[in-house]
Amino acid sequence: MKIKFFGIALSSIIAFANAKQHYFNVVSILGEGSKLGVKYGNVVQPLTPSPFPLFSGVIEADNINDYHYVSLDINNMVIDEEIIQRTYSDANANLNEVYNRTNKNVKVTNLPRPFEKNMFSMKTKKYKPFPKDTIYNIYASCDENQYSELVNTPFLGQKINEHEANCTISIISPNSKFESEGSFHVIGFGSRKFKKLSFGMKFEKKFLGRKAIKLRAMANDDSLVRELLASEVFTAAGVPVQEGTYARVFINGETFGLYSMIDSFNDRWIGAYIHGNEKAKIGISYKLCSNHPMGPYANLRLIEDDGSVYDSYTYLLDEYEKKDIAKDDLQAQFAPLINFTRLFDQWVNTYGNDQSQVAIDELKKFLNIESLLRLMAVETLIMAIDNFWLAISNTALYYNPERNNYQFIPFDFDQAMEGTHSSGLIVQDSASAMRDCLHWADSPESPADHYFTDNLMSHPQIKERYDVILAVITREIFDPKYLTPYIQSLAELIGEDVEWAFNMVDNLGISYNGRVGQFTLQDFQENISYDKTNYNLEERLNEPSLVLSEFIDIRSDSCRAYTANVNTSNNQNISDDYDVKEIEESPESKLDAKSSATSSMKKLSLLFVFAQIILLLL
Repeated sequence: MKIKFFGIALSSIIAFANAKQHYFNVVSILGEGSKLGVKYGNVVQPLTPSPFPLFSGVIEADNINDYHYVSLDINNMVIDEEIIQRTYSDANANLNEVYNRTNKNVKVTNLPRPFEKNMFSMKTKKYKPFPKDTIYNIYASCDENQYSELVNTPFLGQKINEHEANCTISIISPNSKFESEGSFHVIGFGSRKFKKLSFGMKFEKKFLGRKAIKLRAMANDDSLVRELLASEVFTAAGVPVQEGTYARVFINGETFGLYSMIDSFNDRWIGAYIHGNEKAKIGISYKLCSNHPMGPYANLRLIEDDGSVYDSYTYLLDEYEKKDIAKDDLQAQFAPLINFTRLFDQWVNTYGNDQSQVAIDELKKFLNIESLLRLMAVETLIMAIDNFWLAISNTALYYNPERNNYQFIPFDFDQAMEGTHSSGLIVQDSASAMRDCLHWADSPESPADHYFTDNLMSHPQIKERYDVILAVITREIFDPKYLTPYIQSLAELIGEDVEWAFNMVDNLGISYNGRVGQFTLQDFQENISYDKTNYNLEERLNEPSLVLSEFIDIRSDSCRAYTANVNTSNNQNISDDYDVKEIEESPESKLDAKSSATSSMKKLSLLFVFAQIILLLL
């Protein structure tokens, strides 16, 4: 009798073991406290947080073809179902899917790189640009008191709140999951005026080679594309910038919505992008922070040799080797900045009226002219109204110890590719400024102090090289035939998240009464492709704000006309004629944390089978 029972039980166990195992993994975007399950046929199977907001489970069944995810209450009763009908496959089993979002397979291609030589590495094997075809999901569980103080009071009186909140952070992509202790803080100044704040995050562990990232809210961008597109244009022109992709952000039960996730401007980024080694010994950087519109400006004029004079809000000491310079040694901290202003002052006094090649040779001894002119050309095309050429802001001056010269690094492009935006620094009318690709930023009537760029551009060789760079970028990068496919691919990537992202800000439960951009899905769509029926160009040119694709059409046409007769056959760097070897991509394993989790579930299932057999044999 026992043998017969054993045979029946063993047959049942073997049948169970032979049943197909189906693996499910889904990220909740329904907020803290949500619970997800999978529904196939009339069967609902709850899933387990692993960790929240990722839910996982394995189902033993003969065959599951169609399924979808459901939201459950505490009693595992269905309270909501996603509208997507999914088809099970081995490929899906290895993905972290997202509730009510289709699995994306969008090819976001790079823009053309027309400059043959690489001045900078722009990445390392361990510190690569974020994959542009991925939306990450970031969930942070933070100290409630610290979190509440930060998001409800981003300003402390007239000063910014620089406090941090300690957190446990999970970052989930379709193919991986990352967990680390860390912290978050509010970043930016103008962005703090919005209810949807921008954040910086730091990690104890490395995330894709990084110990920190920035999450930019895009709170005043109804295209949700401008900042990442601007970064891509700079990158295509060979100018180092913080690149990024998208992320859905959830903190302490609040759904903040869709963000751009970009690199933090720090020593590891400088090492990787500029020196080709994320652990490289770096120089020292200063952020230019002019006060608009009446000043003072970070005009790069020589003041005096006292470091404390430069220690003001117009120059912000940023990244440097902390072990080499004492924290309270202002003279050592600002010595490179003082040296730069002195060198440029001497150059202006000696060569200000000298239009020979000698003047250029002397300037390039301490300044990376080529990188700066590319920066200025891109700023012209994207009409960056809160960056270097126009506003002398949102740019870093970096002393590069490897080359013993200085270079400028741009960042934060939330006021670009829209038009004049009624900027008080642009004195021309909107139509004239949109057509001007040389003096749009440096009008003598502007309240900004353009001492540095005025002296730079007064030399014919420099202006000639600027024209060539502008012509190359206009013809081979900043052209609708290249930009439109790139923009459309980003729109395809985030399309299902747009309306959700715009609506989330109205549902934020924080008490801070910041600005809220009232944007709609139609606003987004018009930025991607505007209606040209009965289009009146002259009328639109007088508008201070344009939709994204419209701006690109008008600005690229204007700068193409300005450079129509520019000969680009001699496209040689005016300085820093380096050719840094590009990092070769090595084949990467497809295995990740997700597939490891799938493997673990398979092992547990087999362990259960063998355990039952052993119990029957006892």
